[in-house]
Amino acid sequence: MTASSPPDMALYWNEALAKELLHFLTGRTKCPEAAADLTHETFLRFHQFIQTTPPDNARALAFSIAVNLATDYQRKMKVRQKVMVDAELDSSGLADEQATADSGPERIVMARQQLHLVYAALEELAVDCRNAFIMHSIDGLTQAQIASTLGVSQVQVYRLLIKAMSHCQLRLNAHNEPKV
Repeated sequence: MTASSPPDMALYWNEALAKELLHFLTGRTKCPEAAADLTHETFLRFHQFIQTTPPDNARALAFSIAVNLATDYQRKMKVRQKVMVDAELDSSGLADEQATADSGPERIVMARQQLHLVYAALEELAVDCRNAFIMHSIDGLTQAQIASTLGVSQVQVYRLLIKAMSHCQLRLNAHNEPKV
């Protein structure tokens, strides 16, 4: 029985496909730099995937990966934008009428309490788990980048992130449960 060699990447990925993906992602993200990064990440994930399973339709697979990455990017940008707006409101003390209506004193106090609970929950975690969560949630690093930084596998990074998020959610839920 002979070991099968990995498929030739040139059979599946070419410059025309990369340009199509870049154009698609630029339109989707409205940011050429982000689109270039996402195209590169698409290539890396595509390459990793075909090592085990040669695709029937390489173009469809590449675009599927790109769509998922673009969706993740857009979600991350929404969260960052909200965090930046919240930080500006906290630092300046100024808010428009809508923000004031949405963030009354009770809401602000509750949000700060939840933030302190999350900080406390993160402190209870192992260092790698906490660092993975911070690198992903705040620094915006991909799981591959975190894996490289921490010297662990991407699967391990995924597990660390799940553990951190679950732990924080448990702490928030425990705090928010009505006391009987």
